[in-house]
Amino acid sequence: MSHVPTPEAAVEPQVLDIQHDTDPAHDYGPARRIPHLGHAALFFLLAFCCINLCVLGVFAALHIHMEDFEKHQSVALAAQALAYVLTLLISAWLFPRLWHRSFLHGIQWNVLAAHRRWFWIVPGALLLSAAAQGATNFIPQPGKLPIEELMRTPHAAWLTAAFGVLLAPLTEEIAFRGFLLPALATAYDWLALDRTPAALQKWENSSLHSTSAVVFAAIFSSVPFALMHAGQIAHAWGIVGVLYGVSLTLSYVRIRTHSVACSTLMHATYNLTLFTAIFFYTSGFHHLEKLTR
Repeated sequence: MSHVPTPEAAVEPQVLDIQHDTDPAHDYGPARRIPHLGHAALFFLLAFCCINLCVLGVFAALHIHMEDFEKHQSVALAAQALAYVLTLLISAWLFPRLWHRSFLHGIQWNVLAAHRRWFWIVPGALLLSAAAQGATNFIPQPGKLPIEELMRTPHAAWLTAAFGVLLAPLTEEIAFRGFLLPALATAYDWLALDRTPAALQKWENSSLHSTSAVVFAAIFSSVPFALMHAGQIAHAWGIVGVLYGVSLTLSYVRIRTHSVACSTLMHATYNLTLFTAIFFYTSGFHHLEKLTR
């Protein structure tokens, strides 16, 4: 009697995560859509707590009453910078434990894309800054902006510029383009998903977002981004509208390149252009009184 070998049990191949994985030999298994709305809410709650704790802590340590907040904008900026750093450090520790992958991987940082595309991102940021400043010339502006209170002395101006060029773009892009934008896109796709076995299987095996989802996410994630800056410009809603357009551009860059590093580079270059213009206009931050004329 001949012995016929029995076929081995069929092994179901692992699904390639088409958002993050490029080599099936190094596949992470079925795609996990991160960050979702829960992750985004957790990040913003963490940032809110850190900002409040740092501001209260710094003011208490310096024996400054919160009623005098407007008089100590520089101290508040330092506390905010501390809160941003603390938020990023806690996030870099916390979210990899929830995602089972690195923090930069989870937010789709993708620094290689920034290395490959910097030659059009940087000029694009310069054009964006010029367009935004040109648009504000046709918009009524308040006589004195709160952000000018941060630049009363050359030392304060340098600190404000460093914060605005380095830390603020990094934290804001991670918040709005790294967390909120993909979370809104995922929520949109889930609500629009056909409740059929085939659609659910596609949902489980892929983490790509639909075009309509990313458009929706770009439009609505830009609203809180613009409103967050409203206090710095005395709630001049025309300028807030310009910032909304800037946010849409940053969202496009993030979506087009699949890289938060790219939108961060554009955001930082945009802010650098603004502070460079102020630097030359005030003769190296030595004639800051020109800003209030």
